[in-house]
Amino acid sequence: MKKTQLTQTIKIKDLGKVITGTTPPTVNQQYFGGKYLFIKPSDITEDQRYIFDTEITLSDAGYEYQKLKVLPKNSISVVCIGTIGKKMCLTSQTCFTNQQLNSIVVNKSKYDPLYIYYLMRKYVPYLKQLNAGSTSGRENVNKSSFENIEIQVHELPTQKKIAGILSAYDDLIENNTRRIKILEEMAQTLYHEWFVKFRFPGHEHTKMVDSELGLIPEGWEVKQLSEVCQRITDGSHWSPKSVDKGYPMASVKDMSTWGLNVESCRKISQHDYEKLVRNDCKPLKNDILIAKDGNTYLKHMFVVEKEIDLVILSSIAIVRPNLDNILPYILVFHLLDPPVKSRLKNYVSGAAIPRIILKDFAKFPVVVPSIDIQHKFFNIAEAMIKNCHCLIAKNHNLRQTRDLLLPKLISGEIDVEHLEITTEDIAA
Repeated sequence: MKKTQLTQTIKIKDLGKVITGTTPPTVNQQYFGGKYLFIKPSDITEDQRYIFDTEITLSDAGYEYQKLKVLPKNSISVVCIGTIGKKMCLTSQTCFTNQQLNSIVVNKSKYDPLYIYYLMRKYVPYLKQLNAGSTSGRENVNKSSFENIEIQVHELPTQKKIAGILSAYDDLIENNTRRIKILEEMAQTLYHEWFVKFRFPGHEHTKMVDSELGLIPEGWEVKQLSEVCQRITDGSHWSPKSVDKGYPMASVKDMSTWGLNVESCRKISQHDYEKLVRNDCKPLKNDILIAKDGNTYLKHMFVVEKEIDLVILSSIAIVRPNLDNILPYILVFHLLDPPVKSRLKNYVSGAAIPRIILKDFAKFPVVVPSIDIQHKFFNIAEAMIKNCHCLIAKNHNLRQTRDLLLPKLISGEIDVEHLEITTEDIAA
């Protein structure tokens, strides 16, 4: 197959306008809490293409204060301070970023924004080579270094074809992600109906009794976490040396909503891995993993669906339910319930680096439903949960295929002149 020719070498600044974000003065709260997304690195996941939601938003007053930094839809934002060489995204609407991101507002008469996004996915890993460091010791690529990176681009018609092929994969991934979200919400709604509103099968004939957490159905109990779990611990407090090939060791940065991203984990030697397995730093099937340390504490918690050869660091807590007392998904849904999650924050210490204190966490009171009601719930919710994991596996395969195609399409190794791929072709 002949190669698609790259037509010219340019610099990033030639693509359009490069904007480095900034943060409005936080003492002035009138700038915050409105319709404009304010993107920080923590809002971006490595597999996410568009940003639709952010932890912080800006108001109309914030827009006016930041208007010279405004980003229109389909701007490409790249993390250039902190964990560089990994995170980037496309804006889904008018928004802003903080000072850790450089963004490209693409000249659409010459360049296709989606193509530039995929092109940058190829070049972003090389940002680490430009790391100039900073007084805080964090990785740093300044605006001047960023915008003067040389890149090779295709002609506009070829750009659009390449973007169309790669977008077909991301469109399907995003569709699957929406389906996962719907299934997740269905399961959480069912949990809320049964175990928060107490409208479970047979509730009409069940007496409500007092407990330290308020009225609960007769036969249910309030117990400390340690009373319904075999083990409450965390991962290794010792960080072994990384190796090129070995066993994965996960930290809180490798967590997502439904599991661990094994590919992003660093590797350790077999000797160190076996030592940590002996120290019970390997999650087992039906364990619950909880983000324990740092700014993402309590953000992620999930049930381990199957045992894999992996160990974890101390930034992740391991909760091992006693299955005779409480089912793993019942406990996870309980801990994710907003009022319960709010109570959990009372068991966190540290302002600069928040951390769950496990000896206190073990005393956390939870409502334990009767085991028969738990099983009835899981018999219904299990299909939703399995479908989520099935869609997650499909997305993993789609990403792998897309990431294999991307460099070949961008480099011209694959000719796109007569190549067309649609979401229907991929799904088939």
